[in-house]
Amino acid sequence: MAIMSVSRRDAALEGLAEAIRNVTVPDAPAVIDALVEPYVDSDGESALKATIVLDAPDEGGWSADFTHALRRRVNRLAVEHGLDEHVYVSLFTEEEFESREDIDEYLDDDATPAIDRELLQDQRDWS
Repeated sequence: MAIMSVSRRDAALEGLAEAIRNVTVPDAPAVIDALVEPYVDSDGESALKATIVLDAPDEGGWSADFTHALRRRVNRLAVEHGLDEHVYVSLFTEEEFESREDIDEYLDDDATPAIDRELLQDQRDWS
């Protein structure tokens, strides 16, 4: 992985998000918004996560060809913006994305200490 300054990396991530917002695929849903952020994959490797909001799909959902082409295009754009990590892509309709944000508002603040206690206990068990 290439090392770059934080401000340069932030600019590259924003540039990638803007490029994704401008992606057009003929006969496919339009990209409404995009956000790109650092991510760590299940293997602990540095990666990127692109959250993309699209027009609602037809009844059958977005086609596999479209989603595959979009994921490939996003990863190609990342390389063009000097980013060498793999980009994991999550697709949402506007409604799904707004619902996802609503869920965050309803999270119980008491849940975090309970999770922290469990993690601490788990760490003690492994010591």
